[in-house]
Amino acid sequence: MKISKEDLELIEKIKNYRTDQNQMDVINFKNEVLEKQNHELKNALKTLQSEHIDRNKLLNDIKKLKNENNNLKEKIEKSETKFDFLMTSPQSVRSVYGEIKNYLSKVEKKVLVCSPWITYLMEEFDGLPENINFKVITNFRKEDIEAGITDIDKIRVLKKFGADIRYNNNLHAKMVFIDSKIAIISSANMTGRGLRINYEAGVLIKDKKIVEDSIKFFKGVWKESKPLNPELITNYVSD
Repeated sequence: MKISKEDLELIEKIKNYRTDQNQMDVINFKNEVLEKQNHELKNALKTLQSEHIDRNKLLNDIKKLKNENNNLKEKIEKSETKFDFLMTSPQSVRSVYGEIKNYLSKVEKKVLVCSPWITYLMEEFDGLPENINFKVITNFRKEDIEAGITDIDKIRVLKKFGADIRYNNNLHAKMVFIDSKIAIISSANMTGRGLRINYEAGVLIKDKKIVEDSIKFFKGVWKESKPLNPELITNYVSD
């Protein structure tokens, strides 16, 4: 059977159509794959953006909480009482003695004491941490020792507890400093009557600047005072 030219052209067109159709199917399949991948990428990008936003929000919330915490601390510090009135009497509840004992039990680095007369020591002096900066300024006069208002044995005990002691016979201030944070300034000497019996009055100071200024005064007196060494005590006793 003879195939006409027209039939041959038709057959060729059908072959080309099928080829084109196969190519279109491949292209369509690839497009579907690409569209799916594109959709997945868009979703992943949205997730990343969401996580980034959540992270930034979290960081902002943390920053806000820190600021609120700092503001709260400032308010608490401002609301805290910087000064407390202290007194000593046979009936007093919050006494100079009680506050000194309380803060000595919490000391970490430093104890500074000014007391013209010393005849009474708190047990907390015996339990001070090692390597504490412990300094004492007192008077050291023959008439005071003979009158019993300066006790040489107590001074020896203080040195045994690690105190660096100096004397200044012009001293009249009565002060105790704990860790550069607390100052107790009062009329009470470190004597049994001064701390527990007499009518004495003073102030407990927590204000940082005033405590620092008071310690500067202590340092000035310390600088002008003389070391009370064992030889001086021994020489006095032998006299």
